[in-house]
Amino acid sequence: MLTKTAIEPVIPTQNLRPLEDLACAIVERAARLSAKLREPLRVQVAELTRWMHCYYSNLIEGQQTRVRDIEAALKKDFATEPRKRDLQQLSLAHLEVQRWAAAQTGSPFATEFIRELHRRFYAQLPESMRVATTSKGEKTPLIPGELRDRDVEVGTHIGPPHELVRTLLSHFQWRYESADSSRLQRIIAIGANHHRLAWIHPFRDGNGRVVRFFSDAVIRQLGIDGGGLWSLSRGFARNRTEYYERLSNADQARSSSSADDGRGHLSERALWDFCEFTLRVMADQIAFMEQLLDLDGLERRIGHYVRVVDAQVSPEADRVFLLLREALLRGEFPRGEAARIVGASDRTGRSVLTLAIDAGLLVSDTPKAPVRLGLPAKVHETYFPQLFPVNQVTGNVG
Repeated sequence: MLTKTAIEPVIPTQNLRPLEDLACAIVERAARLSAKLREPLRVQVAELTRWMHCYYSNLIEGQQTRVRDIEAALKKDFATEPRKRDLQQLSLAHLEVQRWAAAQTGSPFATEFIRELHRRFYAQLPESMRVATTSKGEKTPLIPGELRDRDVEVGTHIGPPHELVRTLLSHFQWRYESADSSRLQRIIAIGANHHRLAWIHPFRDGNGRVVRFFSDAVIRQLGIDGGGLWSLSRGFARNRTEYYERLSNADQARSSSSADDGRGHLSERALWDFCEFTLRVMADQIAFMEQLLDLDGLERRIGHYVRVVDAQVSPEADRVFLLLREALLRGEFPRGEAARIVGASDRTGRSVLTLAIDAGLLVSDTPKAPVRLGLPAKVHETYFPQLFPVNQVTGNVG
């Protein structure tokens, strides 16, 4: 009979050196990443990272939304085709939940925080998407934030009895908030608590997305989010098959015939594998963004964009580039400096500045405020290659 300790072990206890080495590398790389960009450009790229989380978390669930459709939804420009419009609403819900979670200072392990992630996400979806699908394919209404009131079976995973969910969540919080855990142990445990929350399966539907929201919050709390500049969901999506395989493997019960499989209800060896996989994915994603946000490389790609890609600004490409480079290196600059930056008259400076703004390559909060780099969807493939799958900005994934 299952009890509240059914999620044990909650962290690997054997062969820790490889995991500790990965955790140390993550701390070092995240610190370097957070220093890559000046404000307010860092804030803009952090918002773009939320788009990444949204896009890739949906992709993991088999739902693909083009980046241009996300951009259009933010401007309240919704598609007339119902399915595409629903996916736009799904994306807006993702982004709003991420912004809300980023402002929270409480425990991400608290049951009410986890329920609020679910409630806020589903409350913003159209009624047609607020449904749960049973193992027999039947669709029933889903109440946002409500813990499941029935037993579930998803693929090969049989969730614990619904009567235990609240007790398991309480034990989950108590174990992962242990004051005895070092920072490195908490980083190693990111994969563990990701799996254990998924294993509990708190809600009738939406658990995968909620667990990924939750892991983002844990990463942010531990100070390894690199200033909000990398996405765990991108790494999981790019390794989707392995993600699901290792997640499923960690559902295994402990092998009573193996001395190295821990002492809890679930397999410690399989948990170790998922933790190691998660840490590798994290290190890889931080390294990817660190390389992508290298200023020299980003400057070259911006130059290529204005000179080759965007016909709207190509007649003044060299001068537009000077303005964009200034914004890249300084974060923002006063409009009155445009003439000096491009080495021309005030009239020409204003004209080039207006051209860059009209093209969305520079933006500002008000017509007289300083300008900063714009990051519309059209520049993503050039400025940030491989951030999203090739050709997905304007078409289907290649």
